[in-house]
Amino acid sequence: MNCKKIKLELFYIRKSIFEYHAVIKYLKNKYFLAPGIIKLNKILEKPINKSDYSIHILTCQRDLIATIWSLASFYSVSKVIGQLYIHNDGTLSQNNCNLLNIFFPSAIIVSNIDLKKSSFLAQYPEIVKFRKNYPRSILLLKLIDPYFISDATYHLVIDSDLVWFNRPKEIEESVTGHSEYSLMASNMTDCQIFFKDGSGLTGDKAKFNSGVVLYKKDNFNLRKLTDYSLKLDIENKKNLHFIEQAGYAYCLENLKLLSPNDYTIKKDYNNQTIVRHYTSPRRPLFYIEGLEILKNNLHD
Repeated sequence: MNCKKIKLELFYIRKSIFEYHAVIKYLKNKYFLAPGIIKLNKILEKPINKSDYSIHILTCQRDLIATIWSLASFYSVSKVIGQLYIHNDGTLSQNNCNLLNIFFPSAIIVSNIDLKKSSFLAQYPEIVKFRKNYPRSILLLKLIDPYFISDATYHLVIDSDLVWFNRPKEIEESVTGHSEYSLMASNMTDCQIFFKDGSGLTGDKAKFNSGVVLYKKDNFNLRKLTDYSLKLDIENKKNLHFIEQAGYAYCLENLKLLSPNDYTIKKDYNNQTIVRHYTSPRRPLFYIEGLEILKNNLHD
């Protein structure tokens, strides 16, 4: 564990002590319960039953265990199942990929994609250039790659720090009902992104969070994405954190917010919560709360 990771872990331990008052549960669940899932002799996915629907998650070696738990929670509550694509940020080893395929044997693990071979993006060279020449932001893989890697009509893009507690009926009904809308979670506060002219996202466009994104492929406007790639101030390091979030909000057509009460970041968990997004400032709760609720379900 390098110095940066040690500092981050100490930050989480302090939060678990002084803010969540559950340091023992945090340490126990993170370092004993969480890695114990590797010993679970059980396929965690469900059979694909919707061919025009794909599910995408970007992950890394550091988040491997959390990803398995998060996907396990998704499958445990979902009834409409599409093809799963696990996007490798470049740090997953072959052993990591093999482990993921034990639990999710039908998953397609996506690594080292050559955008130039995409017939979808051949006429949009600025998008290819944007992804290729801006490697500091791995999150661009989450924004761009799901579009061209899957021909499915509907794409669901989810983060690896989500825990799913109840069936996502609004998402599933959008897919089965052939909805024309795109759906994104709420960010609660405005997304900070900066363009070259000093402006940024305003109004409703600044309210979206990319932890959960559902879009019909026709709603992914490549011309708007091209415009976004040209306007974004890539020299501003503050843009790295929200680059894909703002990109989705900027380029998706017919975009609506998912209920912030059901698809939540800050609101407390209750029996009606569909999914909770344990973003970096609240990551200890992934273990203190999320895994504490999930731990019995996976052994049913």
